[in-house]
Amino acid sequence: MNRRKYAKRMESVLLIALLLITAGCGRQAEVLPEKPVRTVVTLWHYWDIPACQKSMAGLAREFNESQDRITVEIRYVPDEDFKKQLALSMAEGSMPDIALVDSSDFQFFHTMKSFLDLTDELPELASYMPEALAPCESGGRIYGLPFGMNCPALLYNEQMLEEAGCSIPRTWEEFCNTAVRTTGDSHYGFAMAGIQSEESLYAFLPILWSMGGDVKEIGSPAGQEAFGMLARLAEQGALNCQSVSMTLADLMYQFSKGRVAMMFNTSMAAVYIRKNAPEIAFGVAPVPSGGEAVTVMGGEIIGVSPEGHVKEAVEFLHFLADPDRMRRYLDEAGFLAPRKDVMERQFPEDEQMQEFIRIFSGARCREFAPWWPEVSSAVTSAMEQVILGEDIEAVLQETDGEIDQVLERGGAR
Repeated sequence: MNRRKYAKRMESVLLIALLLITAGCGRQAEVLPEKPVRTVVTLWHYWDIPACQKSMAGLAREFNESQDRITVEIRYVPDEDFKKQLALSMAEGSMPDIALVDSSDFQFFHTMKSFLDLTDELPELASYMPEALAPCESGGRIYGLPFGMNCPALLYNEQMLEEAGCSIPRTWEEFCNTAVRTTGDSHYGFAMAGIQSEESLYAFLPILWSMGGDVKEIGSPAGQEAFGMLARLAEQGALNCQSVSMTLADLMYQFSKGRVAMMFNTSMAAVYIRKNAPEIAFGVAPVPSGGEAVTVMGGEIIGVSPEGHVKEAVEFLHFLADPDRMRRYLDEAGFLAPRKDVMERQFPEDEQMQEFIRIFSGARCREFAPWWPEVSSAVTSAMEQVILGEDIEAVLQETDGEIDQVLERGGAR
């Protein structure tokens, strides 16, 4: 090959190589846009009821998929550890962006470290019921978003009451007789949440209040009567003494397995029983009383840390406050809505859930004070001791002294 042909061939090779390199560079230049970095918002809750956990997880997932800037991450902290861990995180400056707390505990935590003022952040709050906002109000400002409402009612196994020849108990005397008569070899007539947590006091307050008692005077004749009823039922074998280690979720499970004829529980229990034990026919009625029926207004409040990802956390709260979405997720979990216009549209053809709404209309609020959790702990400790057979008078005398000290420190005496 002569030099001229060789040079032309080399020119061709170099030209092809140059074209290939240029094409390759062009492909590298086509850089795909980077995915935006998401801000992670942490949310703590203490729910051990499967339907509630599923509802919250579903809401976080739906919100995360609705946009590409924020990811809400859920953390479950068992109820018995929740207060301690949240209080510790507040003291250490490492609290979660969002905390879902019991309405009775909100002021305790808010006093420890203020939650974000949501009054101007959430215009939707103007549509919420005053009683739903009461737990998170301070100085005319609102520091929390009510999530859902509930109240204890009497849930009873229809077959067990029928077989024992009992009607639905309306008074405490009828209730005690029914509990004894429906007790059998494989089940108890009555069980209640008795673990040392707020949900146990929540189940006990309708008894105490209907007998004229109050947590500030736990050693009064009315208090002795209320605790005395628990003691008698336990002595007669009608009250499951394992109640002292039961949560409301544990109680649902026992009822769904046919091991309990009657319990005090919330509308969430109805959802649980229908799903896990559809063969059990059960009814819903007001908690018995000595006169006018009384129950407790309960629910959860969502608080936002002012030192966290405030803008992103508030955006998630806007998402939760949408009325149509609210009705859907509260219906799924069995909660009652904190907005009257939403509650009026809930469970339109569900007689049992409508009964819960009727009972809720007469519910009474607990005292939303910073000292409440300590008083609650003292009363639930007394419940455990009495159910396990300790002397009522001695237990209540000691408990009364503990509560007096708490109230003096809190300025309530």
